[in-house]
Amino acid sequence: MKTRLFLLAAVGIALTACTNDDEVKNNTPVSAVINADISDAVTARASGTTWDEGDRIGISESRLGYTNVPYKREKGKFEPTGTVIYFQDASPITFSAYYPYDENGGTLTATTDADAQQAQSAIDFLFATGATADTQNPEVNFTDNTAAGGKDCSFHHCMSQLTLTFDPGSGVDFTTVKPSGYTLAGLVLKGSFDTTDGTAKADEGAQKSDLALTLTGGALTSSVVLFPQTITSIGLTVMFNGNPYNATLTVPDGALKPGNNYIYTVTVHNNGLIIVGSAVISDWNPVNGGNVNADL
Repeated sequence: MKTRLFLLAAVGIALTACTNDDEVKNNTPVSAVINADISDAVTARASGTTWDEGDRIGISESRLGYTNVPYKREKGKFEPTGTVIYFQDASPITFSAYYPYDENGGTLTATTDADAQQAQSAIDFLFATGATADTQNPEVNFTDNTAAGGKDCSFHHCMSQLTLTFDPGSGVDFTTVKPSGYTLAGLVLKGSFDTTDGTAKADEGAQKSDLALTLTGGALTSSVVLFPQTITSIGLTVMFNGNPYNATLTVPDGALKPGNNYIYTVTVHNNGLIIVGSAVISDWNPVNGGNVNADL
């Protein structure tokens, strides 16, 4: 878990030095300082454990009329790329924020096809809300404050994740030849993300598709980011040594849920069988899918 600091810096306004800080805050607009965590229930962003240079977030609140204000990560901190958020008085303001930023905001549509999986940061939608601040307390803390009796205002993953780890079973050796790729069948790959409330969902009216991915560099673990959707099982085909190995992934509770990572161990056997263990939910919130045996 790494803490992110998003700084909404004052631009164009120099605060005059004064021995009475409250007097300054009461008479001069004060810029907001935003502190943000990604939830402790999350081990990492889909695209990595740290923010990248150039990442942008969108910040909104309703009382002052700031909507979808972009801030961009530059030199290790987030800076405004246009509008700067200021408090005008001591009345508390409640903020929300999302990632990745889109200039239009609102309801965004996206696909989680094989091309999108190559740049998962673009589909790893995050949302935070409930953080409040004012001129006297200008820090907007998108953090989990439940340990102190407060609210969890940290960023949370809005998508679902599926992680497969491939193990060699009886008569199979991955020393010289490893699985070359796999296909997940029967998924809805199209969906939407609402930047105003953090709702991500699959387009249930869309045609179900197969998602074919290549394993490169000898990788034996692979993750995909998917829209939350109702689905009881997912067909799996693993390609190993030129042969297809087939199995079925059972989805707990009949749905891929927001913020969950469904983890499966897939064991490939020489008789053509793939054995897949049952899924166990753990924090991304990772969901341990269990063991899967694949035989030739």
